[in-house]
Order: sequence, then C-alpha cells, then structure tokens
Amino acid sequence: MNNSLGAEIRLLQLEKALLKNILKGEMAVEVLKDLEVNTTALEEILAKMKILLEDINETDPTSNDSVKIFVEFKLEAINYTKQFRDAIRELIDDDTMDKIRQRIREMVSADLQNKGNTIRNRIRQFNVNQMYRLYGLIGETNNSFIDEYINESYTLGQIKLQICKMINQMTQENRYGIFSQIKEENIKNKINAKSSVENMFGKGNGKGHGRPK
Repeated sequence: MNNSLGAEIRLLQLEKALLKNILKGEMAVEVLKDLEVNTTALEEILAKMKILLEDINETDPTSNDSVKIFVEFKLEAINYTKQFRDAIRELIDDDTMDKIRQRIREMVSADLQNKGNTIRNRIRQFNVNQMYRLYGLIGETNNSFIDEYINESYTLGQIKLQICKMINQMTQENRYGIFSQIKEENIKNKINAKSSVENMFGKGNGKGHGRPK
C-alpha cells in the first residue's frame, strides 16, 4: 500500500469484491420481489454499498492516507455485507436461499469481468516494476526475461527461478548486500503501514473508526 501502484491494485480488488457483493444482493432482491417479499431493508443497505463503491472508485491511490482510507473502506464494506446477510436471513427460508444461490451461480457481469482484467493488468505492471528493481540491485542489464514476462511467454514463477539462479551465482558478500537492502525496504514499508493504521485508530486510545460522515 505504500507503493502507488500497489495501493491502486488493493483498491481495485476491494472495489471488485464490493461490486460482486452488490450484484449478488441485487440478484437476491430480484428473486425476493418475484416472491412478493418486502425488500426495503435490503435495498437500503445496497444503496449504501453503492455509495461506498463510488467513494472507492474516486479514491486517489497516490494519497498519503491511502492505507488509512483502504482500511476504513474495507471495514465499511465488511460491515455492510454482514448487515445484508443478517437481514436476508430474517426474510427467507433455506429453500429460497438455495434458489438465490443458483441464480447467483448463473450470473454473468461484464463490469465484474472488466474489473478483473484491469486488476490482472495492474498486477502484471507491478510485478514488472519489482523485476526492474531486483535486476537493478543484482546489476543485471539484460531485460530479455522481463520482455518475455510482458509478452506472457514466461510465467512469474519462471522469472523468480531465473533471479534465484543469478543470485546463487553471486559471492556471499554481494548476496548479503542485496538481501539486506531488500529487508531494509520491507521493514520501512511495514513501519509506515503500521503507523498509518495506528493513526487511524488513535493509537489504541479507544477511539472508534470509520469514515467521517
């Protein structure tokens, strides 16, 4: 999350998960309306979920508060999803729930598919950026393996294996230098993320959480 592209990926993944739950909810409401069940409470929750979806979509992943925003949104999405599940359980029996699940399994959404494709492309770009960083640490200037990954001729696993082979061929001193630098960067990222979350929750002083209303 301390990397702008990584933050964008996390937000897209959250957006996709929430969109999927909204589509499932709408399908459930459609089935219940056919059965003449009052769905007002469910539709109110779905309306809140759609507002949250818009907020996630409009979030700037380069913001300094990206970790805090992501955690708030995720907690809110989980809360709405739980509210919807609890509300629907009070309205229907097991047979009706089975009907809804069957309709959901048959559901096809172009928006959901497009979101999935976008996430896969962003992850591929994130991996490419990480590869350039690792090759830079190793001192390798031949980028043919990265080109093969971009062209989808090589898998990520094959690239990892190639990098491991290169590192194993280095002297112990050089290997130690590379691992130390990577470890230092990872520790810094974890500290920054932890600090952002602690600030959000008031560093354990009992304050609540959630977005300002």
